[in-house]
Amino acid sequence: MPYESCPRCGLRTYCVRGEECPRCATPLGAAPRAGPALPEWPTAATTPRGPVERILARARRELRMDAALLTEVVAGREVVLATVGNGRIPGVVAGAGAPLRDTICQRLLDGTLDGIVRDTAGDERTRDLPVVREAGLAAYIGVPLTAAAARIYVLCCLAGEVRPDLTYADVRFLRGLVESLRPAIEAVPGDD
Repeated sequence: MPYESCPRCGLRTYCVRGEECPRCATPLGAAPRAGPALPEWPTAATTPRGPVERILARARRELRMDAALLTEVVAGREVVLATVGNGRIPGVVAGAGAPLRDTICQRLLDGTLDGIVRDTAGDERTRDLPVVREAGLAAYIGVPLTAAAARIYVLCCLAGEVRPDLTYADVRFLRGLVESLRPAIEAVPGDD
C-alpha cells in the first residue's frame, strides 16, 4: 500500500487499490483489484461528499467495518466531525459527542489500548463503556492524530460484530490514511 503523488495537485497521499486523491479526486494508482463484493447500504451516509468522507469510506470499505469516523477531542468531550457507515451502530452521526472518559478513544489516547479491540464486550478495558453496553459496538480500530494548535483527532472504525481478523497491518493502513487526512484537518481554523 504505497504512498503516491497526485499527478494533478501534487499531494503525496497513501494510495490503496486505485482510490482517488483526497484533495482533488484525481484517480490514483492501478485499477482496483477484484475481491469479494461489499454490501451496499442505501443510505446517504455511504455516499462520500468531500475528501474527508472519501477517506472514511475507504477505511470502512478496506477494513470491512460498519462505520468509519473522524472525531476531535474538545473540552473533555469526543465529538464526531464526520462519519460514513451503514447505520448499524446507532448514534454515530456528525455532531454527536460523549464525555471523553466514556470512550474507547480515551483508552487509545492514554495508551491503555494499542489501537485494536477485536471484542469490546470481552475486553475488561472496554466492556463497561456505554458505547459497548448500549450501542452494540463489538469491535474497534483507531489511530490518533495531533494537528496544528495541539488539536487532537482520532480516525476510527467500528463494527457491530467481533472481529478477530483485525491486525496491526490494519492499524498501519489507518496511519497512512491519517496522513492523507492531515491537509483537510489542518485547513480547518482553530478556536484561537
